[in-house]
Amino acid sequence: MEENVSEINYIKDKLTITRVDFDRIHHEILLKEQWSRLNNIEIRSMPIKTSENLFQIHEALCKPIGFDVPKSQIDYIARVPSHNLRDKLIIVRYINRYTKEDFIATARAKKELYVKDLEFTGSRNRIFVNDRLTPHFKSLLTKVKALAKEKTTAMCG
Repeated sequence: MEENVSEINYIKDKLTITRVDFDRIHHEILLKEQWSRLNNIEIRSMPIKTSENLFQIHEALCKPIGFDVPKSQIDYIARVPSHNLRDKLIIVRYINRYTKEDFIATARAKKELYVKDLEFTGSRNRIFVNDRLTPHFKSLLTKVKALAKEKTTAMCG
């Protein structure tokens, strides 16, 4: 009987160690996934047009915000589905992070950007330019924003 208890305790200890290792590895994977998106932006709410040229859309986006990005600074550009949006996101990966950071800062300084600002017709959508976050970090950001809003409301009310 004592031998069984001792074996169970040994297995419990091994399980605890394995869980700690798993959590560490999982955390490392989450960080590496986000790191792989370090040069990426996402453009939301840009309607899909048949036979669209994403490089032209990106160029059209650069004009109203006043930030020129040569085509040579773009590693790739593509539409990707989003689970809760009708229109697919446009993902742009720049050659270096500084171009991405400057582009986002300039776009955010513009405050509001609409499809009509890009000289596209047929839509009144507001366009959003953001960092490309993994689902984990997007969820974390949403929680932080909700908590900040809750704290602000509590302080003001």
